[in-house]
Amino acid sequence: MFFDVITKPQTWRNVGYLLLSFPLGIFYFVFLITGLSLGFGLFITLLGLPILVGVLAAAYGMGEFERLTTNLLLNQETPASHRLEVAGGIWPKVKSLVTSSETWKRVWYLLTEFVFGIVGFVLVVVTASVFSLIITPFVYTRSWFQDGRDWMDEVWLIDSLGEAILFAIGAVVVGLALLHVINGVARVWGEFAKAMLGPSYRAPAPSPARDSAE
Repeated sequence: MFFDVITKPQTWRNVGYLLLSFPLGIFYFVFLITGLSLGFGLFITLLGLPILVGVLAAAYGMGEFERLTTNLLLNQETPASHRLEVAGGIWPKVKSLVTSSETWKRVWYLLTEFVFGIVGFVLVVVTASVFSLIITPFVYTRSWFQDGRDWMDEVWLIDSLGEAILFAIGAVVVGLALLHVINGVARVWGEFAKAMLGPSYRAPAPSPARDSAE
């Protein structure tokens, strides 16, 4: 239903995630760009490889944090990955980390969250601003409201209680519509997170017995 979106707990979990993704997206972007640039820049020295491995390991851990966060806040069911649980010492683990598609999918996801975080933050701020206009019937006669309404004069001059109430009703409708948009954006991002942060399944190789039987 259109009007019950504001009463659904999932709506506010989505809002919380969009707000959280803004600072996290900035942190992920700065960390990865700085770390990868430094690692590749020093790759010809002995410092480049351990820096890259450290950055990729951190990115994998951040991806795991994001997987848990999206499962909790966006109502996803992304399973954990066990691709890096490799026996045989440090080198096989490092090789698996660097060559695994899951590692680079998580790096791409974390970089993409920078853009998503900005979009999500702007969307939440705009929604909150629209809902703040609900108080128009109570403040439209106040001097500070009159002084700051120049931007509305070309669109709608509010100088009566009836117009203020109509304006507030419009704000409610637009605000609820924006909450539906937030839910849609969060749902799409949750599916993207599931695809990027979940395990990469490969089709099992055919068994020799089955091949010989055929």
